[in-house]
Amino acid sequence: MSFNLVHFISEHEQSFHEVFDLVPIPLFAKDKQGRYITCNHAYEKISGKSRQDLMGRTVFDLWPKSQAELFYLKDKELFDSGGQQLYEADISASFGNKCIVQFHKVTFSNKEGETIGLLGAIFDITERKVMEDKLKYLGNHDPLTELPNRRQLINDFGHESKRATRSERKMALYYMDIDRFKKVNDDLGHDVGDALLQFISEKVKNLLRDSEIVYRVGGDEFCILVPEFSSKEQLKVLAERVIDCISNINHFGGMEINIGCSIGIAIFPENGDTLFNLTSSADKVMYIAKKLQNVHYCFVEQN
Repeated sequence: MSFNLVHFISEHEQSFHEVFDLVPIPLFAKDKQGRYITCNHAYEKISGKSRQDLMGRTVFDLWPKSQAELFYLKDKELFDSGGQQLYEADISASFGNKCIVQFHKVTFSNKEGETIGLLGAIFDITERKVMEDKLKYLGNHDPLTELPNRRQLINDFGHESKRATRSERKMALYYMDIDRFKKVNDDLGHDVGDALLQFISEKVKNLLRDSEIVYRVGGDEFCILVPEFSSKEQLKVLAERVIDCISNINHFGGMEINIGCSIGIAIFPENGDTLFNLTSSADKVMYIAKKLQNVHYCFVEQN
């Protein structure tokens, strides 16, 4: 944009700002040294700073360091390349409340064609981003227990299996269901059954390390992804803890219940290198585990 905005503002300051302030979109201008030349009322509102506070100052004078560095690097990138720039940024650290915006910026030049500054506009996309995040969360989590669902398991397995392959390590997948859960539903009703699933989910989640994740993949079926383990003994200990935790729930909602847990355990990559192979194998041995007398978990045999 070949237009001397600085000169124009200085000659028509009052009328310029009267018009500038009518625009509901936050607008600002900077010179090539990164100093604010002006802004409109909408920018004052979103930033919490007056035009007088901004003029002649740089981002490092005004915003937290991490945010200022982002603004500075983006401005430099625009000045180096010229033309226009479009990007999104979370500016909550600078502007107080949760605030995610889209920046539209363009450089302007003097009569000689030399770039002397930039003009920027800010579009608040906070609500859109919050809704996108909410929809993404709902798509990847079970609405009853709020545990990650099968879709999230697919995503996580893809990521973790690549990491495991690169570092030449194993990971484990547990496939488990709640023994005699149908009887709870039949005898006490689905509302009690749903509440029990929520209770179990929270208890199992609290047993796990930060790197281990439990997923609800069916009615009373769950998976646990263990992305790294030191020995088979570690996997046995975790299985026993989960089984004991669930088996010890003898009363719920003021009523006696008799539930348990059976687990099939598959190891990547020796029992399969895809999620489908591992879940299928672990599901099969889980039913073997149900018939065992002393332990209620079973490992998939090595292929």
